[in-house]
Amino acid sequence: MYLVPIRRLVAAAACVVAVATGAAAQDRPAEFEGYVVPGWSFTPGISLSTMWDSNVALAGRRTDGRTAGDRVLLFVPFGQVDLTSPRTEFTAGYRGYLRRYTEIGELNGYDQRAYVALRHRATPRLTWFMQNEFAEMPTTDLVELNGLPFARVGSRSNRLGAGLEARLSKYTDLVVRYENTWSAFDGLEGFLSGGSIHGVSTSVRRRVTERAAIGGEARVRRSDLTGAIDPRVIWFQDAGATFDYRLTEFVTIAFAGGLSHLRDSRFEETRNAPYYRVELERQVERASAGIAFERSFTPSFGFSGSNNNRELRGFVRMPFSRNRFYVQGNGIWRRSNPFFADEIRLDTFVTNVTFGYSANRWLRTEAYHAFSRQDSVITGGEVDRHRVGAQVVISQPMRIR
Repeated sequence: MYLVPIRRLVAAAACVVAVATGAAAQDRPAEFEGYVVPGWSFTPGISLSTMWDSNVALAGRRTDGRTAGDRVLLFVPFGQVDLTSPRTEFTAGYRGYLRRYTEIGELNGYDQRAYVALRHRATPRLTWFMQNEFAEMPTTDLVELNGLPFARVGSRSNRLGAGLEARLSKYTDLVVRYENTWSAFDGLEGFLSGGSIHGVSTSVRRRVTERAAIGGEARVRRSDLTGAIDPRVIWFQDAGATFDYRLTEFVTIAFAGGLSHLRDSRFEETRNAPYYRVELERQVERASAGIAFERSFTPSFGFSGSNNNRELRGFVRMPFSRNRFYVQGNGIWRRSNPFFADEIRLDTFVTNVTFGYSANRWLRTEAYHAFSRQDSVITGGEVDRHRVGAQVVISQPMRIR
């Protein structure tokens, strides 16, 4: 679970085209943005929590309709270094997750996550950025990569992104981005594939009125996968147009659509299909909410290595920087359709809700609920998991002089 927000990391990533596989997930959603300290700062902290896990094995229901559950004690030490200046934003941090199960001691373990992000405005017209995130997770439902079947299998993944943003003219902006996603799993070779996905994307956006902007985008991705059926290389190519419109001072809507082309090294045939996405977001001083729907060809580390995805996402955030009580929630529904009839379709649904109270700047208490469900449309392929818990978070930014 995220125990300290990564505000600047999220801000840097939001300015560019997101990695297709999505951000890696944790035990529960990130909490809200904290206090910004100018210059260099260091934020140490710990979190202590207790949680009920309704399906520790991530298995289908037994004949009696139940799954094996257990209580989990979670200790999370973390630290984060930040730099905030007029031209540069830098964040680097580490979190460890020490899990202790009350009854099933075989599942005890230590997982970890490390991240770094840098954003620098080199000139008034040019900004470059990079971010990297490594995660080691005990189950695949905590790793938000497209097309993964839920299983209690250890995974290691790394996501790297870098690029630049350029102001070509008063009304025209350019974004170029390179991205790489790498993943490896401890087992289930017939269901999961390790390997890497490389991608280069570019987008041009031109403001035509105070409220509207039009543009174009293109992306090429190469997926090199091993470990499932046989090694294979899959190419994805996308090209399309974009349109953004500000409905009101606080509400924006964005459209994108184009054509996707897929080529798999194992087969002579190729696939072509339209892709599209629609995003609606409302942001005010004390809250923000959004919803998005997307249809696309995506690389996958599970089954065939490629899917025709339909995805619905939504979120609500209420920052606690001005309120002691706060709430945050997000959810995603995804249908991963395989391109070949002998492979398995996945329907995935994940939600996270957090209620919290900020006693002061260094102490917070939270209650949270995380639900994940996946249906592989085969007998016994329904997997449900609830994680309900409470935690105390202690952290305090310190300025480095």
